[in-house]
Amino acid sequence: MQGKYTVRTAELPDEAAADANGKENGEGRTGKGDLFENYCKDDDLANVARLLFTLTIMLTYPIECFVTREVLDNAFFVTRFPSNLVRHIIMTLFIVLTTFAFSTLTDCLGIVLELNGVLAAIPLAYILPAATYLKLENGPLLSWAKFPALMLAVCGAAVAICGTVVAIIDINAGISCSHGADMPYCTVPAANVTV
Repeated sequence: MQGKYTVRTAELPDEAAADANGKENGEGRTGKGDLFENYCKDDDLANVARLLFTLTIMLTYPIECFVTREVLDNAFFVTRFPSNLVRHIIMTLFIVLTTFAFSTLTDCLGIVLELNGVLAAIPLAYILPAATYLKLENGPLLSWAKFPALMLAVCGAAVAICGTVVAIIDINAGISCSHGADMPYCTVPAANVTV
């Protein structure tokens, strides 16, 4: 029993490096872009996580819709027209219908999460805080005090650009989604599974 875990532990760095590069992980399978598709449909913990993720998205959407509506209102209408209920309803319907249209164009959640990461999460976490510090801190841009923030912004921009390019290449290559198909290890009979 001890020998089995020692061998698997020794393989861990190799498997982690292979998985990070998108290669097969030693057991003849590759992971999917949508993390929840990597779990079997009868996995109770994964199903609870799917439910919580769905609830999070459902509760987050109205807040994001409000922010988007306010930004559009301030960008296009605040100086020309006073705010009114009709414009509020029309803008809300426009935002909801636009997001609905985009959401029906793909059922491949992996590419959506990838684009969300490179276009929203990376700038929000790495580029904008560093750029804000660089703008507000006194002194020349190329100083030792600003060097860490400058490198953070540059590296964040590089990752965002590379991630966007990879996502575009994947889209042009025609990403293949499984469309709800089970992973090969989910179809193995339970009697043959070793723990």
